[in-house]
Amino acid sequence: RAGPVSAGPGSMLTGISTPVRLTTYKVVESLGGEFIEFNIEAATMATVPTLAQPEIRIINGQAVTSSLAVADYFIKRHADVIRKIESLECSTLFRQRNFAFTSISINQPNGGTRKLPCYQITRDGFAFLAMGFTGKRAAQFKEAYINAFNQMEKQLSIPSVLSDAAHNASVLYSYISSIHQVWLQQLYPMLEKAESPLAVSLYDRINDAVALASLINMTLNRSEVRGRK
Repeated sequence: RAGPVSAGPGSMLTGISTPVRLTTYKVVESLGGEFIEFNIEAATMATVPTLAQPEIRIINGQAVTSSLAVADYFIKRHADVIRKIESLECSTLFRQRNFAFTSISINQPNGGTRKLPCYQITRDGFAFLAMGFTGKRAAQFKEAYINAFNQMEKQLSIPSVLSDAAHNASVLYSYISSIHQVWLQQLYPMLEKAESPLAVSLYDRINDAVALASLINMTLNRSEVRGRK
């Protein structure tokens, strides 16, 4: 919950759940009393709770937000954000690449759902849209949104690292499986016939290696393993 704004001189407005320090004011005579005119934006910043983190998701390998998330974060009506998007003076190609029209399901009090039209917005689309959001509070929110996009886009490199690990796990399992087949069909029978102690000592180790390689491969390549079943 936001508290009083400490920066700059001002007076305290009371009688509401959250005290607000007025950053700018002027006093005028009105029926023998004082009328305080204050900066509306400063009051809004102190009384309206800020969302902790902008909503950014990775969809089809791209970091995007939604018009609904933008409306919630900037404390605007979703219909107004939709109208703003649809009235942007950008090229058709830019609009197609950065504003994808879609819909989301909203839970209803009666237990049903309804479809709500909205847009998926890329980083570039958000930057273009947010140009029209002015004021100190809007500037702070835009900075937070851009930082959130930066953090999410950094995570896009993680899947490629996992993909390399998954490939290596698949290759390793293939090699060990081949060795295991040779062990079972040729080496183990030969060592056992010769009564070699290696037949016993290597048996568990090779079987354990195959089991471990199989487990790692199944963990990193779930879809591939499912497809072979």
